[in-house]
Amino acid sequence: MKYGFLFAISLLALCGAAASQTTLNPDLSAIGEMRIFTHNDVKRINEKGKFNLTQPGLELNIGGYLNPYARADAVIAWEGDENAVIEEFYATILRGLPLNMNLRAGKYLLEFGRLNPLHPHVWSFAERPLVHEAFFGEEGLNDAALRTAFLLPTGSSYTELTMAVTRGHALLEEDALEGNDTTHINPGFFGRLTTSFATSDIAEFALGTSILSSVYEFDPEQLRTLLVGVDAKYKAKGSRYSTLLIEAEGLYRSQEQDSANNITSYGGYAYIDYRFRQKYNAGGMFDYTSLKSIDVDTSGAPSEVTSKTWRGALFVGFAPIGETSLVRLVGHWTKPEYVDGIWELTMQFVYSFGPHKPHNF
Repeated sequence: MKYGFLFAISLLALCGAAASQTTLNPDLSAIGEMRIFTHNDVKRINEKGKFNLTQPGLELNIGGYLNPYARADAVIAWEGDENAVIEEFYATILRGLPLNMNLRAGKYLLEFGRLNPLHPHVWSFAERPLVHEAFFGEEGLNDAALRTAFLLPTGSSYTELTMAVTRGHALLEEDALEGNDTTHINPGFFGRLTTSFATSDIAEFALGTSILSSVYEFDPEQLRTLLVGVDAKYKAKGSRYSTLLIEAEGLYRSQEQDSANNITSYGGYAYIDYRFRQKYNAGGMFDYTSLKSIDVDTSGAPSEVTSKTWRGALFVGFAPIGETSLVRLVGHWTKPEYVDGIWELTMQFVYSFGPHKPHNF
């Protein structure tokens, strides 16, 4: 939005002025990114085999406590020559509610799995996994929602249940509304259960499962889209200078096309990341998708088409002091079904300043 920055600053200031014990000056953090890349993709012939630079992108994070019980956060992004876009804007009541629950309202990256809630600049790799790009789009699974989360009494393990009512737009493909004036999008449901526990003095293991469901009314039918995911994460800290991280996620999507057709797609990814000497990290990633769609053959009859793609990646990074600056080199090999593989080499630069909250395990 053209005036997204001023709007967010003004609203946060108004919220702060209206409440007691507020933070009048919210925390501001800016994260910039630029890439150099080359590849052999014939579909991008103007870049193929050449030295290419991307337009720098900027992400502005604004956040602060409204009072001792609640805080508000906003993320505003600029991509190249585009106008500012409010990616996230939400308020969270952190304490004071029954059962130690917290409550959030606004637009944000839903906590589906462990990767989606994080912004790309904190990933160990450079590209969104294939299955996330196919199911969530280029910007991730982002929707307006009213959600609550609370801890379950599970002893020594940390178990959290999250439930939300969403606006319902996150799973609807953009072209589904074109030419259809009778479409109504019902509120969706989101749920996530996650647990983590220590496996030793230096290691932790986490498991999670997520679900998102939305119903779309195309007169005279009601069509449902269901997305289910499972994820696992293992983290071992050998010393203050080295950490091993292994993460995997699998996703399944079911889409009703009409009363007679229901198509299912699935995919997943796994990666390993080893951080050493405090400043360096290296690792690899593998991801895979099997996507189904309905096509019309030469006789005019609908038929189901399956498209499978896998990708492998290797990455190495250097961050001299925390997250203030990062240089990362990533190599990809992508192999769609029935066509030649595509290689791509990317050098990513990330630079940031301002306070940063720690990244959750």
